Amino acid sequence: MDANGIRTCQSCGMPMSAEEHFGTEADGGLSRDYCTYCYRNGAFTESNITIDEMAKISGAMMSQLYAIPLERAESFSKDQLSCLKRWAGREIPLCESCGMPLARDEDAGTEADGSLSHAYCTYCYRDGRFTEPDLTREQAVEKYAPMMASHLGMPAERATEMVRQYLSTLPRWRE
Repeated sequence: MDANGIRTCQSCGMPMSAEEHFGTEADGGLSRDYCTYCYRNGAFTESNITIDEMAKISGAMMSQLYAIPLERAESFSKDQLSCLKRWAGREIPLCESCGMPLARDEDAGTEADGSLSHAYCTYCYRDGRFTEPDLTREQAVEKYAPMMASHLGMPAERATEMVRQYLSTLPRWRE
């Protein structure tokens, strides 16, 4: 488990916040990277699954949970999966405020000394401080949910639910 209490499965993207969510290594210890559905006894449960097949599975779940058109849910899932260690070949950090992947240096915010932030994106954090320091989690939900609804073609209330749940997994917004 991460010091902050939640890790993301680096195969399917599932939040892992309890010991039973984590997969196991060959020696029986908990996997740091993968959930119990994707990884057991030191091996992937579906070793030959492709990112497209995984996106179909997760897209179908997202479509059902949040009323997203299936094709958009699968495409969104594939975009999200492509940032995970199993598919990218490395763990790509996410902004701890908005969740944007920090895949390139130009995606990262900056610290007060001008160095790159390893925790926040350029949209959320510049010169060692948040670009919107007084933004609350609920205001962030109100800001991001309409963008998600529009982008994914989903009902506004479901987008609000999805964004609220997702933000609760990010360090800036955890209670």
